[in-house]
Amino acid sequence: MFGLTFLSATSETTTHRVVPFRIETTTLPTVAGYVAGGTDSGYISGIIKVAFPADTLTTLSATLTTARRATACFANSGMAGYAAGGDGGGNISGIDKIAFPADTNTTLSATLTSARAYAAGFANSGTAGYAAGGYDSGNISGIDKVAFPADSKTTLSATLTTARAYAAGFANSGVAGYVAGGEDSGNISGIDKVAFSADPLIELIDPAR
Repeated sequence: MFGLTFLSATSETTTHRVVPFRIETTTLPTVAGYVAGGTDSGYISGIIKVAFPADTLTTLSATLTTARRATACFANSGMAGYAAGGDGGGNISGIDKIAFPADTNTTLSATLTSARAYAAGFANSGTAGYAAGGYDSGNISGIDKVAFPADSKTTLSATLTTARAYAAGFANSGVAGYVAGGEDSGNISGIDKVAFSADPLIELIDPAR
């Protein structure tokens, strides 16, 4: 679900029918993964759960508030998974929360700064989740932060070095988050790093330069 390790802040990304959440406990570190929304012949609101380690699949009775694809997903391990924004025929600013282990869905009162799809999601588990970049009427450079457990939203003063959508987000929980690649006027090879201690942004070396 997440890769690389941190202390200040960056991301994880999903497009179409991909939205991973991970539950962790002290006795069974990895419990389940989740796939929320997507498209088939139309937009999907359903949420599928894959239980570890047997890899059995069930469909939750809870559904996304709005059928959608292209959400930014992140998790507060052991507590809840989040699906932020997305495209449901128009871009969405709302954030859905799946509470673990009951798998009940609620919609946060907090919303993304602007409606968007194809943002990168990542989390500093126990502290905050992030939705970085994305697309509305144009590509976005801003980074929204949802603080756990209050689920309050702020917008970082740091922004992505290049406005982008379709980026990959991942995190080293406790240390930093990363936003890799994506698309602006063309494809991007650079990787941005958000340190969790103060949410500053650092641009890693771009191999294309």
